[in-house]
Amino acid sequence: MKKVLVVLAAAGLLAACSSSTTDSTPTSSAGSSTEPSTALINWAGQVCTDTSTLSTSITDIGAAVTASEADLQTSLSQQLIVIQEAAQGLASTVSAIPETDSSNADALAIQDSSTDLNAAVAVLGTSITDLNDASGLGLASALLSVGSAAAEAGQAAIASVQAIDTAIRDRSAAVGKAFQASPSCTELTADKQ
Repeated sequence: MKKVLVVLAAAGLLAACSSSTTDSTPTSSAGSSTEPSTALINWAGQVCTDTSTLSTSITDIGAAVTASEADLQTSLSQQLIVIQEAAQGLASTVSAIPETDSSNADALAIQDSSTDLNAAVAVLGTSITDLNDASGLGLASALLSVGSAAAEAGQAAIASVQAIDTAIRDRSAAVGKAFQASPSCTELTADKQ
């Protein structure tokens, strides 16, 4: 029973994170057409690094699900903590965007997405704590709660990544140019040239 619930919880997170779709059409915002500062390029690089870290931590949940029955609760909890920390890192970085132009829709969308991601990650953290403390019949409820919270955090992460993707595609704004200029973002920007 525990194994089935854990697989469902993990599947919820993976389904949420794999349902991301992107539009291949570059956008243009009404934002500034100035060149990005070094601070903005460095910020974009850290966003790309944090996005990659989050993606890897979500992919690694498969190892937790295949853990032995005795270690399943601990293994899953530990991997969810890694995912939570990676999501917190991304949300923190995204919210610290330097020198935002209040007329730049891409920058504002990125900032808004970090607020939603922070809130979803906080709920995930609470559900992980409840899972760690659960036993007996409460374990099934805790696993379902983690699955639901993980799916919501996954959706918030998708929204954040989509906001970042939109900014990457906008080569007319400083934010999009910063992503294009950052060596850390090569993998994310390669298909958007």
